[in-house]
Amino acid sequence: MKLLFTTLLAALSCFAYAEDNWQTMENNYKFEGDTYGVELRTYADDDYDHVEFTSKLSSNLKAAVRIAEDGETTEYRPKLTHKVLKKGPFSFAHRLEYRYFEGPKDDNARYRWIAKLNAGGLWLTAQPRWEFGHGKTGDAKVDSVKWQTGFDLPLATNVTLTPFAEYLTAGEDGKWQKEHLIGGTTLKVKF
Repeated sequence: MKLLFTTLLAALSCFAYAEDNWQTMENNYKFEGDTYGVELRTYADDDYDHVEFTSKLSSNLKAAVRIAEDGETTEYRPKLTHKVLKKGPFSFAHRLEYRYFEGPKDDNARYRWIAKLNAGGLWLTAQPRWEFGHGKTGDAKVDSVKWQTGFDLPLATNVTLTPFAEYLTAGEDGKWQKEHLIGGTTLKVKF
């Protein structure tokens, strides 16, 4: 497990000093109860912000609605996440979401897998994503992959700070080219 994380960090370090990396920082603030939660996300030097409301429907099913603004465009994104498997340090889930945009951007649906390795607070996720709808090819090829790695740092019994790095690549049609490499933080409060 440690070898996997070390290999990933070494691979990411190759890209760390390119001019187009680390141009923004994602900051998340999550407030979660037993059933309901809210998340706020902002980016440094970017017009994108969102608020997301979540409801835990069962132990392995969660519904959410995200309202995002990116400059002049507003997006409404209902989504459903289903946790399928948790075995040792590995977990797997999948998500279906519909992205409705006000303005000139085309609406579309997106489906993703969420595979996660977690060892002692150090974690890695891989999220291949497929998009369907207006302006999308509708094939079975992966449209993008979001990679994240981070560390959960407990600050109190109900407060966790998580610094992380995110690497986003285009899918097969985009020849797996890098779209961005950014840093971020998540401050989570459970009540």
